[in-house]
Amino acid sequence: MKILYHLILKMDALRKKAQCAKDLKILKQNPKSKIHPSFKIGSNNYLDISPNAEIQIAENVEINESNNIAVKRGSQLTIGKNTYITRATIACFEKVEIGENCILGEGMKIFDHNHQYTKQPFSVSKTEFNTAPVKLGNNVWTGANCIILKGVTIGNNVILGAGCVIHKDVPENSVVMNRQELITKQL
Repeated sequence: MKILYHLILKMDALRKKAQCAKDLKILKQNPKSKIHPSFKIGSNNYLDISPNAEIQIAENVEINESNNIAVKRGSQLTIGKNTYITRATIACFEKVEIGENCILGEGMKIFDHNHQYTKQPFSVSKTEFNTAPVKLGNNVWTGANCIILKGVTIGNNVILGAGCVIHKDVPENSVVMNRQELITKQL
């Protein structure tokens, strides 16, 4: 039984290693893309990378497990050195730039686009988008479940508290908190 357990562990490790190699190949499809050899990618990631998307990943970047990353046709994703990303969503239709020494926490989402819509008659397009680049400076830390929307620039040395929705620029050396009031009532 012990041998079978170790065999299963070994097979699982080999499967994960093969998936990571496949993910790395997907990220490098475009000859213009540059991925530093020290880059690490974990398991269970979903990658939707267009063959002509440009990916730039600097040294000592780690994209841990269970991330959703889409980099669409003609768009650019840049990640600076020593950045760590886990259980996040990055949806890049134009350009997303993430600086150095960033920690992007669980449930964090970056969108550089939103759906186009018309008022008369009211309609939301499934396939047409408005885009604007997103830029995160160096030393940005996002708490759990932050959402960063299109056209936003976040300065250096910024902490985004858990649950924040960032829809406008954040100056450097800032802490952004989501003000919530908890109301407790007796039953």
